[in-house]
Amino acid sequence: MNWQARLKALRASLTCDGLLIENPIDLFYLTGVSVSRGRLLVTHAGATLFVDGRYLSAAKERCPCPVAPEQEWKAATIACGSTIGFDSTFVTCDNFQKLLTLLPNIQWLPVIAPVQFLRVCKDAEEISALKEAAELTRAGIAHMRSLLKEGVTEEQLAWEFEVFCRTRGASGLSFDSIVAFGKNGAFPHYRAGSARLQKGDVVLMDVGAIVKDYHGDLTQIAFFGEVPPALQRMDRLVRQAQEEAIAHVRPGVRAGELDKMVHNFFAKEGVDHLFTHGLGHGVGIETHEFPRLRWDGADKDALLTPGMVITIEPGLYQPGVGGIRHEAMIHVTKTGYERI
Repeated sequence: MNWQARLKALRASLTCDGLLIENPIDLFYLTGVSVSRGRLLVTHAGATLFVDGRYLSAAKERCPCPVAPEQEWKAATIACGSTIGFDSTFVTCDNFQKLLTLLPNIQWLPVIAPVQFLRVCKDAEEISALKEAAELTRAGIAHMRSLLKEGVTEEQLAWEFEVFCRTRGASGLSFDSIVAFGKNGAFPHYRAGSARLQKGDVVLMDVGAIVKDYHGDLTQIAFFGEVPPALQRMDRLVRQAQEEAIAHVRPGVRAGELDKMVHNFFAKEGVDHLFTHGLGHGVGIETHEFPRLRWDGADKDALLTPGMVITIEPGLYQPGVGGIRHEAMIHVTKTGYERI
């Protein structure tokens, strides 16, 4: 990854004397260094990463910018100027009060998600990593499908997915695997439990593998025998809604428009009340990133831009019956989209 280019772009965006980054995810994105705690001071002249003794040696080997002991950050911040930005979406009220106490002469300026504009559009190397993550995730789902038999538990399938992916290069899972049988599929964020597979169940598998620090996120369903007609209809409607939404992905479309389109489609079919979440979200070094595709959400007016990678995952959930969700990862290109 081109860490220097990312730091340069962030420096060019500064509208104050400096910017303090503390979110570990953003620290990794900008430096390639994984820490549970640290501070990156970005100024017009350069950037310095401040970490404690646990990370000092390793950070110095990998970081593209100077690394210093954490106790030096206050002096460095004072030296760079009087106006310093901070990530108001990450820093808690309590920690902001600590900043005011530690450096009372600094004018602290809240900046909403200061690294978001960099992370939202992926470069070729990031797209390649996301494709690898999606491919391994897809292979893991195929492996779970091959193990479907009466009596197998949700937890067993989830474990088999994790072992399959980790033995093939995954560094971890994007999230706790969702494997839901039958009625359990009606809970969108269900976690695999002890339920055993029976004939007539719908198997919902929402899983993801992490490859080269980037997250896969895919959902598929499988019919295990003849399922109720209501679920078969839900499956047809969800598939149609997903295809129509994907077909409208292109630069300039507002994130909320896609979600609204699906809601309108489901409303015409009389099932809009069964669609209980947003249509999708950005994905990258986190499973859920900007933008969130929801017609009434904070990101509803965000424009799709080449380089974005989003999920399209409509779903219908009938309590006591089950649920259907289909999820694809979509790369927004200059002329439209490509499926990841």
